[in-house]
Amino acid sequence: IVAIADYFDTGMPLIERIVTVAGPGVAEPANLIVPLGTPIREVLRYCGGLKETTREVIMGGPMMGTPIADLDAPILKGSSGILAFTGKETGRPREYPCIRCGRCLEACPYFLNPSRLAKLGKARLFEEMKEHHNVMDCVECGACTFACPSNIPIVQLIRTAKDNLRQRKG
Repeated sequence: IVAIADYFDTGMPLIERIVTVAGPGVAEPANLIVPLGTPIREVLRYCGGLKETTREVIMGGPMMGTPIADLDAPILKGSSGILAFTGKETGRPREYPCIRCGRCLEACPYFLNPSRLAKLGKARLFEEMKEHHNVMDCVECGACTFACPSNIPIVQLIRTAKDNLRQRKG
């Protein structure tokens, strides 16, 4: 609402965001004014980069934040924080390679192939995900990620792909 009021007062649209970069995995935590569209990787680089022990980067807060699968994802108007954890703080188990068990396929209510989408997402083959595997049909319910015994963040990889495809389109 403040951004709307600012627009009417000044004529300037929302072009930047205050972002908190924190956590034990960040070399130099800071509060920054970041232009929208800036890759998360660049924001972290400005803060001295990630420590070698960093295991997970989260966008948002510690309770409701989502793991970031792609550090090239941009800062958006809803971005408020980037948290980097060394692993002990998250309580999330370590990710292992896909064992092709098929649990994610069984869990998907839209009969997509989440394991294939995750593999393509890690390789950043977003167009193939869209053209041949219907990634845009995913409702991001998280059933695949919950079912995965290898702890692969499937829904985060899918979300990153969909965001990337939408940005290319728009």
